[in-house]
Amino acid sequence: MIHFFEKVKRFLDSYLLMGVSPVANIFFNEEKAPKQQAINNLLVHISNYFDGRYEVLAPSDDGGTHLEIQVEVSDVSATIESQNDSFPFFDVWPKWEGWRTVVLKVPVGYIDTITNGVELEDY
Repeated sequence: MIHFFEKVKRFLDSYLLMGVSPVANIFFNEEKAPKQQAINNLLVHISNYFDGRYEVLAPSDDGGTHLEIQVEVSDVSATIESQNDSFPFFDVWPKWEGWRTVVLKVPVGYIDTITNGVELEDY
């Protein structure tokens, strides 16, 4: 677990040393690739390294539209690194082609049942 946080800290240290605040505004303030192109390229990139079940979506939250990578894992409380060492986490996070990315660990079967499941009319 410490290994993961050290990688994140090293990644963001260069931005913090710039003395500019807030960091998020600078880091995510660049030209974005077209949304569908970014999703397609991300799907291809992940498939080159990872053979597990995953899905890429483009939802939005309070920070705006972002790319969401759902990765099915057997234990959602454990790190992705410990369960799938082939997943290219630091290649795709925290941004991909200008888009902010969020990686979600979901239980096995979630993508087929919930994400790509049938939408009920009375929902």
